[in-house]
Amino acid sequence: MSSSVLPIELNHFPAGALITEIAPAGGASVIRYASDYVHESFGFAPGSLPGTPLARFLTRASAILFDSHVLPQLLNAGHCSETLLEVRHPRGLKVPMIANTRLSERDTRRIYWGLFNATHRNRLYQELVEARRLLEDQARQLHQMSITDDLTGLLNRRELGRLASQVLAQASRLHQTVALLLIDIDHFKQINDEHGHAFGDRVLAEFGRRLREQGRAADVIARYGGEEFVVLIPHADRQCAERAAERLHRLMHDVDGAGRAVTVSIGLTVQEASPELSFDRLFDLADRAIYEAKARGRNRTQIVL
Repeated sequence: MSSSVLPIELNHFPAGALITEIAPAGGASVIRYASDYVHESFGFAPGSLPGTPLARFLTRASAILFDSHVLPQLLNAGHCSETLLEVRHPRGLKVPMIANTRLSERDTRRIYWGLFNATHRNRLYQELVEARRLLEDQARQLHQMSITDDLTGLLNRRELGRLASQVLAQASRLHQTVALLLIDIDHFKQINDEHGHAFGDRVLAEFGRRLREQGRAADVIARYGGEEFVVLIPHADRQCAERAAERLHRLMHDVDGAGRAVTVSIGLTVQEASPELSFDRLFDLADRAIYEAKARGRNRTQIVL
């Protein structure tokens, strides 16, 4: 069958028409008709496709997909919709196409194809995928910025409150104790006054880095504000909390203070979690403890239970 048998208007549609015949046993499926769109869109010389084995028109992978998926669907349901296949371009390229196929009701060996070149569609899809990836990356960055302290890389005060509520709720359900350490860098105002705020920022950033590296995955570590930091440790008894405080003192031991020893005062509390226990209550207890630590000379841990 040639294209001249059908009305010329058929070739004006912006989609391809293809007719193939199901191969007899041991034979090959053959193209019996291809509209001008098929020849032009996929790079074939006019009128060259009729008589071509379907396996030469499709890539090897698509020929396998046709035999294993499309043909069984046709024989079972009489049609197969929106299948993505690839055409073997005469120059060796692979051209994507979307095919809708239907089995002829009068001649069940004949398959009618409606198809179109999907190159532009795939390009748009890839552009959309890339745009979505960029938007997701930007959303993650914005979210990270919204929960993180810029200087230290630790959680900020707002995110600390949100996560602390979750930790306390879980600890209450499991009948666990929680520890809260409130840490204050001693004489930080003098460090700023003597060496400038830029130097003070470097001290804060370095302490923040060390806190991130030393903390456990389950710990909630945040910069509360200024030179104050908070470490909330779930499922921690007094002994565990005291060891954590000792490590924090050691962390500051070799921080560059431009000739001044950088030390910290720590207020520590350990409480049995319950529905009545709030982060504000924990913080108030640790805050009371840190005032006692400062009153006793700083560079120490004070516990309030």
